[in-house]
Amino acid sequence: MMNRRDHGWKSRMYGALAVLCVLVMSARWAAAGLMPDPEPEGEAKQIEFEALPYGWVPGMYGSVDVKGRTAQINVSSIDVLRLVTSGNAMAAAGYFSLTYGRFGVFADTFGGYGELPINERIPTQFCTLTVKGRNKTKFVIGDVGFGYQLGRWSLPARKRPLTLGVYVGARYMYFTNQLNATGAVVGGVQRSANSFETFAWADPLIGVRFAVPLMDWLSLDFRGDIGGFGASSNLIWGISSMAKVWLPWTPFSLHPYLALGYRVVDFDRSNSAGSINLDMRGPTVGAGFVF
Repeated sequence: MMNRRDHGWKSRMYGALAVLCVLVMSARWAAAGLMPDPEPEGEAKQIEFEALPYGWVPGMYGSVDVKGRTAQINVSSIDVLRLVTSGNAMAAAGYFSLTYGRFGVFADTFGGYGELPINERIPTQFCTLTVKGRNKTKFVIGDVGFGYQLGRWSLPARKRPLTLGVYVGARYMYFTNQLNATGAVVGGVQRSANSFETFAWADPLIGVRFAVPLMDWLSLDFRGDIGGFGASSNLIWGISSMAKVWLPWTPFSLHPYLALGYRVVDFDRSNSAGSINLDMRGPTVGAGFVF
């Protein structure tokens, strides 16, 4: 019978393979010339700045080892919303990019704190207990990338072009975890498990991104990457998809939009002492502008 750890590893592998397939197919798509003719070179030679403050409500699934103690985390996006409304969690995120012609740089950062419910294993003189506890955590996830646009293609009756690009970069991750749990067996001594540890590391990544103008007022953006490769983590991968609703006015030459999407960040860092393996996924919502 497949245990939870094997199932989690297979889920990560399937997700990573899906991202890898997107990378390969996108490269073949561009190389095979299955697109309309690109826009004139002069159309792409402009400086463009984009800013998007947004909220991400990620469910968290996985495990954290703190000082030899293992905490199992299984918190849905709805659970996270309840923690936020009760004052036990808070977070903020922002995406910023600067492009010139075909080249660009971007940063996507998410950080905050939370007090998450966990199941923790506590050894006693009689047996090993699995008890409920709390994990007080602070976290930062930051992506930085340097990209190259493979092409921009005009579509009939669309003001915005279809674009396809690739990028290389790094993902920085910082977590502090304080585990608090207490349990006992009948006739046994009560045992507590209060441990604290900090994790901080960075991993390289490669990715692909594209933007599709579904309508003049509606576009779909996608960004997918894979990395780690044993540098700090065994494997990391991420997906960020977002629908943008472009507002019908342009104050001060700004092009504002509303955004609704879904983001996944997954990493397996079981190759180091004090491992942390998490799958974070959930909806995003924000409002940004392009200048």
